[in-house]
Amino acid sequence: MKGPSEIVRDSLGFGKVEFERSRDFPVPAGRLFSYLADLRNLPAWREEVRKARKVVRRRKKGGLGDSCVLDVDQGGDQVEVRVEISRFEQDSLLEFTIESEAYRALETYRFEEAVGGTAVKFSFHALDPGFLVRTLALLVGSTFRDDLDKKLDGLKAAFESRPRPGKSVRERLEEYSAPAHARLQSHFELAGVSYPPASVVLVGLKDERQLEVYAGGAGGESSFVCSYPILGASGSAGPKLREGDQQVPEGIYSLDELNPNSRYHLSLRVGYPNEFDRARGELDGRDDLGGDIMIHGGDSSVGCLAMGDEAAEDLFVLAADCGCSNLELILSPVDFRKRDLPLSCWALPGWTEELYAEIRKELAELPRAGS
Repeated sequence: MKGPSEIVRDSLGFGKVEFERSRDFPVPAGRLFSYLADLRNLPAWREEVRKARKVVRRRKKGGLGDSCVLDVDQGGDQVEVRVEISRFEQDSLLEFTIESEAYRALETYRFEEAVGGTAVKFSFHALDPGFLVRTLALLVGSTFRDDLDKKLDGLKAAFESRPRPGKSVRERLEEYSAPAHARLQSHFELAGVSYPPASVVLVGLKDERQLEVYAGGAGGESSFVCSYPILGASGSAGPKLREGDQQVPEGIYSLDELNPNSRYHLSLRVGYPNEFDRARGELDGRDDLGGDIMIHGGDSSVGCLAMGDEAAEDLFVLAADCGCSNLELILSPVDFRKRDLPLSCWALPGWTEELYAEIRKELAELPRAGS
């Protein structure tokens, strides 16, 4: 049930345009904060937003400096609005700086404990509002107020429609750690490497359909541990360029987080797009680079790596034991240590030569599998 917003403050005049509302949500502050901090969720709860693109995430769960460009419907016309997280205080305060050709504004969300959940205070403050904005605010102030109420209504509806959270990472580890540890210990003992390692490099070879595991020691040395067959992956040689092209990315990536409730058993999120992807996308004029690339269970996938459930359990537990920040993923079209791309693959963007040179360099620093 959508309750009315409590009017906390309205300041409307030729000098300023400010509104503030408060709404109670029957959920913990942490869950609500995390949902709001993920700019990819904006179209789900703001009815005027058609699409969020050029999403830049500085941290895996949202953080200061994250930004995106929104395609917004204003009176039947589509306009671009840039959003950036300008203040970020975990679970307590989130501030968006909103910019369009017409105005600049701050939207601030304050999270406070309330009976049965969280009270959110949402404020809108126009920065140096021009004459037109101030005049419109005076003439149709109720429209501004209604807009705040609509945003809170949309947030409540979108959040309440989300599936209830399943099991936590800890619960999944309790479920799968014992058999996964037995398999991992066997692999590491055969490789003569102690477990858990200081760091891990995963090498995904698209054409060979193999995911190789390398363990890094405290002194910086690397050892080949094992490899897993990739059971499902779409696309062909060449980097991912845009949403919907069904390509598995190519490059050097972080592994950002563990998903204990994947539709494909368990999954690890790949940090795509990285800075290189975004820079080349901007150079080419490509806005929608896609995202949500995973290493997951099952045997089929579009744009991700399907490893089978047992391998997904091993990788999930390995990442949890080492920490995602200590994992690196190299995704390569072929094993450049053994061969080059066939000539038929060279109808690719010119900058792929730079990308492949970096991948070759990273692969050359690793020992050969089985050596």
